[in-house]
Amino acid sequence: MNKKFIFTWFIWTIIFSLLFWYTLVFAWTTIFDNSINILFKTSNNIYLDSTSLNKNRILFKSWIDLSNYKLKSECNIFSKLTYSKSWYYMFDIKFFDNYCENENFILSDDNSETKFNFTLNIFNEYKILSKLIDLKTIELSSLRLNLDQKIQGLLKYKKYDNNIEKSYYVFLKKNRELEEAIYNMNIINNILDKRSEKYIVPVLWHKMPIKESKIPNSWRPYRKDYTNWIHQWWDIDGKFWEQVIALDSWIIVRVVSNFVFSDLNKIVKWNNLTEDNLIRNLDILRGNQVWLKTMSWDLVMYSHLNDIFSNIKIWEVVKKWQPLWTIWITWIPDEHYDDYHLHFEVYKNPFNLKRWESYDLDDYMRWNWLFQWKTKDYILENQLKYFE
Repeated sequence: MNKKFIFTWFIWTIIFSLLFWYTLVFAWTTIFDNSINILFKTSNNIYLDSTSLNKNRILFKSWIDLSNYKLKSECNIFSKLTYSKSWYYMFDIKFFDNYCENENFILSDDNSETKFNFTLNIFNEYKILSKLIDLKTIELSSLRLNLDQKIQGLLKYKKYDNNIEKSYYVFLKKNRELEEAIYNMNIINNILDKRSEKYIVPVLWHKMPIKESKIPNSWRPYRKDYTNWIHQWWDIDGKFWEQVIALDSWIIVRVVSNFVFSDLNKIVKWNNLTEDNLIRNLDILRGNQVWLKTMSWDLVMYSHLNDIFSNIKIWEVVKKWQPLWTIWITWIPDEHYDDYHLHFEVYKNPFNLKRWESYDLDDYMRWNWLFQWKTKDYILENQLKYFE
């Protein structure tokens, strides 16, 4: 037997051995693979404040038995295995939590042994408003047009018709896309409708002030060493504990409810104050306060407050006319001063798309206020264009 034949036979023997071994390993892996895959989700999104969109249906394929497994989350959820056959397991999930932001979910057994991790996009009304309300009307109108076109294209999936779509799973996804588009369209319509409305006077049965010392741009020379001398806002005289209401539908972005008289010691006083010094001094003078962004995306600061109601929290969406808190005193010039009034400010959104969703508290206080540098006559002539 020549050496060339022996060498060739030896090489082919090695090759076939490797192929045989690989085939065995592949077959073993295929039979006993413990991996889990998601084959289908109704949607990647959850809308917490919608009774129809706060649920999802997820189909898993698994080589292990998932009959005793559950979907778990830091959110308040309910999950249930609704279908299983061979290697396929369908879970339904429903949310009972309007505020949870944790988008991580696990599939685990009763012993909390995690077998699979996945994520869903979590939305609520506040989160969507935060993205949309900072856009100009023309930009919102463009989004509405795009959504309307999408809705028209999906209307055939409003009800299942196997003449249109044979796959029920495809129908479920398309039907969900339709419902989500309608949900977002309704929010945009609500914003645009509200933008055509005037604000109401935020203290019930009161009118907007007309006295020069109570409107924007009146002088405050006694504050010259720690402010810019300017009263940038309106004061509405009222009684102690008189109720204050929402002048528009909006979202809450800041709540300060722990002001004490000693906080006034934090005011910085000297010549040539920086802009940061000025705005922070003014912030201290506001005392207890709540900041809200309106549907027109103005920022409104309510100041000198008492009894801020317990349901008033950051990320809450409040409605026009809703009672919010009561009137307190200014705390100036001394602890026993009894000048009871609501002090509120309206700042105009600069609609800077490079900054939207990234503003901090100091940024808001740098916005121009409504009627900035306008005369008394101009303000009195035009404030009724903004307020009922």
